Amino acid sequence: MKVIFNKSDLCNALDRVQRAAQAKITSNTNNGFFISAIHGNILIQANDYSIGIKTSCPASIEEDGIAVIAASQLQSTLRMMPPGDITMTMKSGESIATFTSGSYIARFPTRDQAEFPDVQEMDDQNHCFLRSKDFVEMANLVSYAAANDKQKPLFSGILFEITENIFTMAATNTHRLATRDISLDEPASAQGRIIVPSGILSDVVRLLPQDDEKAQIKIVWSRNHVAFQFGETYFIANLINGEYPNFHAIIPKRFDATAVLNLKEFIEAVRFVSPISRDMNYQTINFHFDGDTLEIFEEDPDIGRSDTSIPVKLTGENISLTFNCNYIEDILKHSSGETVILHLLKNGPLLVEQEEDKSYRYIVTPMRGRN
Repeated sequence: MKVIFNKSDLCNALDRVQRAAQAKITSNTNNGFFISAIHGNILIQANDYSIGIKTSCPASIEEDGIAVIAASQLQSTLRMMPPGDITMTMKSGESIATFTSGSYIARFPTRDQAEFPDVQEMDDQNHCFLRSKDFVEMANLVSYAAANDKQKPLFSGILFEITENIFTMAATNTHRLATRDISLDEPASAQGRIIVPSGILSDVVRLLPQDDEKAQIKIVWSRNHVAFQFGETYFIANLINGEYPNFHAIIPKRFDATAVLNLKEFIEAVRFVSPISRDMNYQTINFHFDGDTLEIFEEDPDIGRSDTSIPVKLTGENISLTFNCNYIEDILKHSSGETVILHLLKNGPLLVEQEEDKSYRYIVTPMRGRN
C-alpha cells in the first residue's frame, strides 16, 4: 500500500470521523481508523457501533491497500508534520503503517481489517433534505434547551418532527422548551418523529460546511437509527428510544397579557440583575409588569439587591412573575431584531416570540419568588 496525501486533506478527513474512533472506557477493540485505497478511491471510516462515520479524501494512490490503525496518537502526530505531502506506506505481509513527510516519520501498528465493522448505509425510504445553513441555525436555536441530566435520557435528546413540508426541532428539560419550524423546499418522503442525542447533533453541526449557501444535508431515519449525509461524509447514529411528549400541547392558546420590549434594553436590564441572581441558590429573577413599565429585580438579605425598570408596551393585565435567570438569559442570547414579544399568564408559562421569526418559540415555566 502506498498513498500520497496532502496533509490538510488527510487531517480534515480524519477529523470528520474521529468522533467514532476515539477511545472510550466501554469501547471495543475495533475502535480506530479504517483507511482504504482501492480502485482510485480513498475511504476513511470509524465505527464504535453507536456511531459510524465514513468519508472520502483526495489522494494519489500508487499501490492499493487497506489499513486499520487504532492508535489514538495518529491525528495529533500527523498534525505536527510539516505542511505539504504525507506518504502512507504499508508493506505486504507487515502490520505497520508508516507516514512520512520529509525527515518526519511515524509508524503505527495495524489491526486485522476483517474485524473492522464497516459503516453500512441505511435504506433511505424515509428521508428529507435541508439546506445546511438552515439546519445549523435550527440546531443552535433549539439544542441549548435540552436536559443535561443523564438520568433523563429522553429529554437530553432533540426531537425531529417531520411532516410532508415542515421540519421541526424541539428540545426541553421539562422546565423550558425551545422549538423551531422550517418549510422544506422538497417534500419529505415520509412523516417521522425521532429523538436524536444532543451530542450527535452537535457533532453533525460541527462537520457541516458553513460557507456554502447551497450545501444540503440529507437526513434518513428508521425506528432505531438516523443518518446524515453531506458532501462526501456519511454519519449514522443510534436514536434515543422512547415517546417524546406532545410539545404542541404545552404551548398555551390564550394569555392574560402581552408585552413588547426593546430587546437591547431588556438584555441590559437582565444583565444588571443577574449577578445577584446567580449567587442565590435558586438563581431567580423577578418581573413586575405594571402599565407601561417592567420592573426587574432580585434580592437576598445576605447578598444584596439589584433593581431596574424599562419601558414596555403592555396589553392586558398587570402581572408579577419569577423565573430562572439562566433560562431568561439563554433565550435573550438567541433572540434577534429590535423588539421581543412576551406572552404572559398569571399562573402559567411565558411564551417568548421573536419579532422577525414567528417560527421560533420559547416556553419557560415560572418559579416561586418573593414578588
